[in-house]
Amino acid sequence: MSSNMKAQRKVQQKDEDGEFLQMAALQQNVRTLTNCRIFAGVMAGCIAGLLKIEGLLGVGVFILVTLIHSLMIAAKMEFEVHRHFPKSRDLFVSQFGGGLLSFILFWTLSFDMVHIF
Repeated sequence: MSSNMKAQRKVQQKDEDGEFLQMAALQQNVRTLTNCRIFAGVMAGCIAGLLKIEGLLGVGVFILVTLIHSLMIAAKMEFEVHRHFPKSRDLFVSQFGGGLLSFILFWTLSFDMVHIF
């Protein structure tokens, strides 16, 4: 059987059975995304605190940094997000809360250290 025939059979099997996801790889991708969200939250918090950004504008900084970071990750994956996550939107909205908590912590910490003390 030629390799072209095998490839066609795999494509047909994928179409019939749905998407194939390896759980170990998916869990690793989610863990890595969690670490990325925390890092983006820390960086956004430091930026907002050092620049003395207050109120909802500070939260806007977090959303902007998280969006830019998600686009950079998507670009690294050559915009084939569906190969690494069950849904493409997971890259942009998944693990948002963990990054937000890190953002608030570092936002208040850097703001207080630079502008209050």
